[in-house]
Amino acid sequence: MNQSIKISNLIKYIYFILVPVLFIFSNALANEKIDLEDDFSKAENAEEKRAKWGTEEFKQELIKEMSSANIALFIDPHLETIKEPSRIYYKFQKESTREDSFVGNVVLNIVKIDDDNTKHITFRYLKGKDKVRFPPQIGAKGNPVFMLFFERDSRDMQRLTGGNALFFRSRIRHTIAATEIKDTIFNFDGKEYPGKEISFQPFLKTKLKNRVSRYKTKKFVILMSEDIPGYIYKMEAYIKDLENPDDMVKETLTYLGAKTNKQLRDDYKKRKEKDKK
Repeated sequence: MNQSIKISNLIKYIYFILVPVLFIFSNALANEKIDLEDDFSKAENAEEKRAKWGTEEFKQELIKEMSSANIALFIDPHLETIKEPSRIYYKFQKESTREDSFVGNVVLNIVKIDDDNTKHITFRYLKGKDKVRFPPQIGAKGNPVFMLFFERDSRDMQRLTGGNALFFRSRIRHTIAATEIKDTIFNFDGKEYPGKEISFQPFLKTKLKNRVSRYKTKKFVILMSEDIPGYIYKMEAYIKDLENPDDMVKETLTYLGAKTNKQLRDDYKKRKEKDKK
């Protein structure tokens, strides 16, 4: 199959399979309780949501660019190897000179797997005053955690600058559409993994005013590997003010591990039995 046919098939996939719609958006490992009775009555279609982030207003740009970063994030089936209800755990860490730094947990709960291997997903994204609520998704093939990271980041920039979250999202989408991946290797839990790195600066060539100007050099870095459940190993957003080198913000989302719901139930039973002794 030649390159033009491959691109044509991919374009058809984007248009006819991924129909765009509006993108709305303790100790987790040790103290998890199992609750699979989630309400999916208002769930969003995951692949339509992923298509919105990768295409929608920018279909033509995506088609022309067809960047490897777009394919890695918006086309690849990140959840393909997960065959039973599971939970994927991430650590979220914020380091800031302007606001309180904190560490929290993000959990992707794969509640149900349909016959076509698509997933029903719910989320727990931080807690307390830092908690962000996202609606559940159905029909998921890709891991939505990277979109949740971008969405929270866009909302945060809006809160801190008075800018518009739509503008920040648009710049992120545009930049990904023109970004190529790099092969890399990283270590996790004592093991070496082959991976892909996506690195981009969405505001570098954008005219920014007033408080938004501190984001000019903001950089996002994503590390992915097909050998990690859900593919996403790490995401990082880093800001360093050009006028004040001591002013910085760094936010990182890092994969911790994954467990099936059966494993979680067994762990819970073991803890209950141990507490009785």
